[in-house]
Amino acid sequence: MKKKVYIADDTIVSKDIAERIFDSEKYELYFSMSKTEEDLIANCKDANALIVTDCDVTKKVLDAMPNLEYVSGAIIGFNTIDLEETKKRGIPVSNNPRYCTNEVADHTCSLIMTLNRYILELNRDVQVDHKWTRGHSIPGNKIRRLNTQVLGMFGFGAIAKAVAKRMQAFGLTVIAYDPYVSKEVGDSLNVEMVEIDELCKRANIISIHMPHMDSTDKMINKSLFDKMEQNPIIVNCARGGVVNEDDLVEALKSGQLSGAGLDVVSDERAPIGDNPLLGLEHVIITPHAAYYSYDARIEMQELSCKHVVWFYEGEKDKLPIVNGVK
Repeated sequence: MKKKVYIADDTIVSKDIAERIFDSEKYELYFSMSKTEEDLIANCKDANALIVTDCDVTKKVLDAMPNLEYVSGAIIGFNTIDLEETKKRGIPVSNNPRYCTNEVADHTCSLIMTLNRYILELNRDVQVDHKWTRGHSIPGNKIRRLNTQVLGMFGFGAIAKAVAKRMQAFGLTVIAYDPYVSKEVGDSLNVEMVEIDELCKRANIISIHMPHMDSTDKMINKSLFDKMEQNPIIVNCARGGVVNEDDLVEALKSGQLSGAGLDVVSDERAPIGDNPLLGLEHVIITPHAAYYSYDARIEMQELSCKHVVWFYEGEKDKLPIVNGVK
């Protein structure tokens, strides 16, 4: 019997790519636009396998899908999937952690460089104010040499390692906090692994690279901002939920932070025009686009489909399982 594979968000995986990867004699493909619980229940209830982006795969959804055997997340994040409930039911869940490593690392470094050099403000001098300021519009102590600064990283996975390599080329000292990464691994990459308090004390630039889950929810908050002695800039191309956004706004207004580069916010389903971060000085916000390139889009689609094929063909050692079900 053919396996029924539902691509829940039909904008994320093209029909051409899916049909190229799935053998039509083994799989039946279904495409739908399903984001919410109600959409998934209405459109995908007889699925054997789901390919999802940021759909709400909740207990209610799982109750309505008695035949579900595997969930393939097409993106890095998996915070909208109930991992505990899928684990209870023995349903493996994978994410897609490698398809956009270069893109997110490049985007992170672009935000760091733009903020450090006050590029937007200098551009505004010319484009908006029609002034040739030679940089004197920026207070004299604001722009500092990169190679005199310390980059502190919360999380030290693949993307963070790629950022570290890029920024070390500019001469930055790199330190990182990650309870799952050993000192020896850090040493091999010329990155000093430190505890949170030391990172907050030393870093001139802070970059966030942690997944959003219960243990990291709002982890970057006032208690940590109060420990940041260098008035750093903060960059987040990971997940908005790891930052307490109200505390972030206050830290920016008070000068505890000198700026922020954000590709994510805490609630990306709310109207962005209502977000209190808009309009703050020396803040750059991009619309969750750090992952984006033509190359990454193709690789994302191919891998999210291949994960399903590998699951059913027994090549489970290739799967990046996130809920512990092997």
